[in-house]
Amino acid sequence: MPHIHITTWPIDSDEKTKKLLEEITRVMHNTLGCPLDKISISIQEIQPSRWSDAGVVGNDPDFKTKSRRMDFGDSQHETS
Repeated sequence: MPHIHITTWPIDSDEKTKKLLEEITRVMHNTLGCPLDKISISIQEIQPSRWSDAGVVGNDPDFKTKSRRMDFGDSQHETS
């Protein structure tokens, strides 16, 4: 039966983690009909300094904006 692996930045409380695990289990059970005792989930928490989107490290103060970029903004990296 299913094993779900979640990779995320650190979750700030055990209560939020517990709720996430319960809700994902509920959705798998209700949507796919998996028996509850056969659904397993693991969470891997990665520090923002070890994560990047669009080449921008997660702990960059402007991550929310910079990580949405579509190019590097210089002609050296432009593709035709």
